[in-house]
Amino acid sequence: MVETGNTKRTVIALANPAVSGITRLSATDTVRARIALAIELGLMIAGEQLPSDPDVAAALGVSEITARRALKSLADEGVLARKRGRNGGTFVADPRASASIVSITAYLADAADVHRLIDERVLLECALVHHTALNISAGQLDQLEAYVAEAAAAQSWSDYHVADERFHLGVAAASGLEWALPQYGITLHALYRYFLPYPVDYLHGVNGEHARLVVALREHDPVAAVAVIRQHVWALHDSMFVGLAAGDPRS
Repeated sequence: MVETGNTKRTVIALANPAVSGITRLSATDTVRARIALAIELGLMIAGEQLPSDPDVAAALGVSEITARRALKSLADEGVLARKRGRNGGTFVADPRASASIVSITAYLADAADVHRLIDERVLLECALVHHTALNISAGQLDQLEAYVAEAAAAQSWSDYHVADERFHLGVAAASGLEWALPQYGITLHALYRYFLPYPVDYLHGVNGEHARLVVALREHDPVAAVAVIRQHVWALHDSMFVGLAAGDPRS
């Protein structure tokens, strides 16, 4: 749960005129900010093990070298601990140390942009899903079910993110509206830049909405399908970091 002190720090950070958003951050600093912000918000707890460096890189859309450099720097600052050996890996060390990662403020400063991207995604995805419900083939439905199963089997937030991306791009592609796919891809991936590590149990719960969408699509019911996807995407206003001051998404 986000504490009052964290909320006050967020307000101060957003009021800082020197903050210019994530466009000014290096790739390494974006990884640092996303990991540190997840820890500060309580999405990752002390002792929790992070996925492997390649998996972190894939989930956050950076090179493995960038991910390794960012994680090492966070370990040097006491936020993470890197252990070698058979039981080694990267672990959350001291959550309190995350408050010292100044690049977090760039993410917090982009709150208005994140809300706008969510609204854009709602509009685009509702339109695409309507057409998908009318046009989707049996083979495409089977593929979407495979993505849902992949997400359900995910053991970490990095594995889940890969399945989630495949699912949503698959739904969009099944619409038959090829001219709309580039704009949807731009919006989706712009929003993914703000993706934070979430508890995998929470993500498995979100995946239940994917399953309900597939049911509506299999019935070729555009009204039900649009209702599911609108709720699924609109909820990001509250469940992404921009809404966490009002509640913990794990509750």
